[in-house]
Amino acid sequence: MTAGLDSVAAELYALPPEEFTAARNARSSAAKEAGDRDLAAAVKALRRPTAGAWLLNRLVREHPAEVDDVLALGGRLRAAQGTLGAAELRALDTQRRALTRAVAQRAAALARDDGRTVTPAVLAAVEETLRSAMVDPGAGAALATGMLVDTFSASGLDPVDLSSAVALGGTGPRRAASRATPARSGARAGAGAVRAEREEQALAEARRAHDGARAALAEATARADAARQAATAARRRREELQADLDEARGRVAGLEAQVGDATEAEAGARRSQLAATRDERAAHDAAAGARRALDRLPSPGVS
Repeated sequence: MTAGLDSVAAELYALPPEEFTAARNARSSAAKEAGDRDLAAAVKALRRPTAGAWLLNRLVREHPAEVDDVLALGGRLRAAQGTLGAAELRALDTQRRALTRAVAQRAAALARDDGRTVTPAVLAAVEETLRSAMVDPGAGAALATGMLVDTFSASGLDPVDLSSAVALGGTGPRRAASRATPARSGARAGAGAVRAEREEQALAEARRAHDGARAALAEATARADAARQAATAARRRREELQADLDEARGRVAGLEAQVGDATEAEAGARRSQLAATRDERAAHDAAAGARRALDRLPSPGVS
């Protein structure tokens, strides 16, 4: 049944997504009518690929050389870990980003040629899967089958979980070899090279990953400690400034109360001033009147 299932799966995952389900059901029914119930059930269980997985599968079939380039550069990057200087590693990483971006754009162009729209999220998932295929040899072998069901992402520390990413499950040598077709001969060679490299370098990569993880943990711990100290200092400074602000607000409130009292006192003093001025003018007028009255009186002894 395996050969038959591989053949059917290779056919189905070469179809446009909208044709997948109907074609799968038809092949399952045909196998059932032919008396192969196991094949019918296995075909029926095949899942329709996501938009990103379909783009990658098509890329493997139509541009296998570019997929080979991705896998080859991934091997160079893994082999270079711990052997090259920082400048060389940065150069390889720059090459990696440029290559994954260019190959992802090639996959998007295949869809656009058919009048399909590729969303930024789908394009990002395609590019991330290509990056992960560079990081993890098993992920590279899965990509090379051309029968992805979903995209995936590698953390760089743990192997990629491919249990729900590949149509037939597993990416061992027998599976990957049995899935290859003439249309994917270049990708098949790339997958074989990656598998051989994985066997040769698995221990070295595990050690490098372990050492890198320990170094990253130590660095992250140091950064976290520094960040905690900075946060504590910032909190204390904020509390000090808040206390100063509260004190200043208290002084402002007291001064505002004093200003209010002084304003009321000023208003009362102005009222008293006006009243005193009026009294002064009245007294002045009265004194002037009395003086005039006195002046009109005759002096004693004057006839």
